[in-house]
Amino acid sequence: MDAVAKWLWNVLVAIDQLGNAIAGGDPDITISARVGYFANRSPNKQFHYYWRFLERVIDFTFYPLDGPKHCLSSLAKDNEQGHVHGSDLVRAILAFIAITACVFISLLTWTAYLLGHRPK
Repeated sequence: MDAVAKWLWNVLVAIDQLGNAIAGGDPDITISARVGYFANRSPNKQFHYYWRFLERVIDFTFYPLDGPKHCLSSLAKDNEQGHVHGSDLVRAILAFIAITACVFISLLTWTAYLLGHRPK
């Protein structure tokens, strides 16, 4: 990865972590890792369907870049500590941030996919 691509990637990850922090999560964890944790690893099954829905939206969005299971892959890159369910309000904020971002990101990722870019 060249210097510009690495810089851009770092900025995108930082924005992702900021979104998670705004939504009541740990600022060192991405939204994808938080969602992956609660959808698959959390012993607390409260709101399981909420987390699974967000996981499907995010996994669909990033499929053209990462292939299947983007959220679990993100969780593997992060640690599995410090994940916070949050209140109803912050979960609503998280859903708004994630879904809104995924709509726009999906336009880019799926366009690239249809033009021939395939997952690793």
